[in-house]
Amino acid sequence: MPTFAGVAFWLLLIVGGLLTSCSYGPLLPTSEAELVGNWEWTQTITANHSTLTPTNTGHRMSIRFDRRGRARFYQDDVLVSAANFKVTRNGLRLLGTERYTITYHGYQRRQIYSLTGSQLQLQDVTSQPANHRFRRTNAPIITSSVHLMQ
Repeated sequence: MPTFAGVAFWLLLIVGGLLTSCSYGPLLPTSEAELVGNWEWTQTITANHSTLTPTNTGHRMSIRFDRRGRARFYQDDVLVSAANFKVTRNGLRLLGTERYTITYHGYQRRQIYSLTGSQLQLQDVTSQPANHRFRRTNAPIITSSVHLMQ
């Protein structure tokens, strides 16, 4: 028959182990956390196979995903819009058909994404599909034309 002291010892050991194994990780699930950072647009291939780049459009675009689940969209280093985002996994991991979809709240927009090293590919899921490519950059974005109201 276990004694109270023995049960208390094992209970404290288990609870202590659980508490010390907990960490203060990212605020987002892993699939969303891997997006966190600055992403600079490199090209877009449209549905009619046209290729758009910063050189032929005359514009630089970037996205910044933060740890709070917010995406900020910049054109020529000026903030043009922002939205909360959520990542969902589609497909089966065992069959190799796993895909991730980003949903931007408030814009009713979804994109399928793939991430390989410092390369991000976003594929629109709307009626005008296009593939957008970005590369990770650490350059901070400073300016903003959007004023937040409190």
